[in-house]
Amino acid sequence: AGVFVSRTSGAFFTAPMWVLWLMPFLQCANLIFFYAVATTHFWYNYTLLIPCFYVGLLGGAVYVNGFTRINLDLPVETREFALSSASVADTFGIVFADSVSLFIQSCLYQANSIDGAAVQCPVGGKR
Repeated sequence: AGVFVSRTSGAFFTAPMWVLWLMPFLQCANLIFFYAVATTHFWYNYTLLIPCFYVGLLGGAVYVNGFTRINLDLPVETREFALSSASVADTFGIVFADSVSLFIQSCLYQANSIDGAAVQCPVGGKR
């Protein structure tokens, strides 16, 4: 729901460049937060959906504002190439994140004593 809300807000609001640069760092902070939650279980009920909604808002906002800034800030001659390049880079970023997430998941499995990870956690060794 957060992604839907933030992507539709692109028609009404465009983030300034400094905010666009800040949002990926906030996403990294979200990764650290949710990793800590998954390993320590300090927050373990349905209210965890509130920060999940925030994650969706942030992810959708980065996506829509990135493409909107390209569309607004670049000259017409380079705009189409830049949008195409950003689309390809977006896809490569997703593939990279999915690959890294396999290792993060295996570390979470190890921290929670769950068997069946597809890869070995690169830190902490075997249980």
